[in-house]
Amino acid sequence: MDAVEYPAQHSAHYPHMEGGTVQLLARFEGIHGRIFVIEEKATGARRYYEGGSFQSHAWRSGESCFTYVHLMKALLQPARDVLVLGCAGGTLATMLHRQGKSVTVIDRNPLSFTLAREYFWMPSDVRCIAADFKDFITYNRDCFDAIAVDVGGPGFDYATEFDEMTCRTLLGRLGHSGRIAMNVLIEYGMDLLPDIAGKRLAGPGLQTWIIDEVVREPDRNAVIACVPEGHLDIQWQILPDTVATDAARWLVRRSHLESADKYAR
Repeated sequence: MDAVEYPAQHSAHYPHMEGGTVQLLARFEGIHGRIFVIEEKATGARRYYEGGSFQSHAWRSGESCFTYVHLMKALLQPARDVLVLGCAGGTLATMLHRQGKSVTVIDRNPLSFTLAREYFWMPSDVRCIAADFKDFITYNRDCFDAIAVDVGGPGFDYATEFDEMTCRTLLGRLGHSGRIAMNVLIEYGMDLLPDIAGKRLAGPGLQTWIIDEVVREPDRNAVIACVPEGHLDIQWQILPDTVATDAARWLVRRSHLESADKYAR
């Protein structure tokens, strides 16, 4: 599709797209609404929107512009083979693959794989499987060194989709000394969603940590880390320059529910 100017009348729905600074590369009908692939004229970075939700943002290198994706990459560093639930622009899969890891990506919409490869530089040899993530972890018996969870979209209910049974099944797909990194979207300040999900994912030998984006506005990210280490040491200085200035917005903490359980004994 030829690049065209993004219509100014859509800027109310996509506030980061002021007219004249971006161009529309592609438009599709997705499962959750219309998909737009946008390129920033000044930088060449690309964005992926679906149903009004900002799904991916990548530099021309294929690396993510989102800090939380780099945090997930850092948490998964010790793993050799990684299961990634959720594709979007495929930036996490791309970065893990470039570290020499074996990466399997699961997404129920095969169009995501096409978009990731054609517009967001995901390598063609990343293994992609079109399936509902619950079906995959239930019926596929392979185990992985690590599992990355970055699913969501308009109307997605994390608490329901990752109920206790689903979380137990997910833990069953981990190999010995495996680890999980999960991104969730928080809608309001004191939302305990990451604490609840972290408690459900706390398997034998795994410590749960939460890396919170410390901002007041709604719709912020939190990364749940379930790892064998007793102390989580994020090496902030190794983050690329493109996201390093954002590091001050993040706080590593233990689960509030874990603290509550401790004092209830």
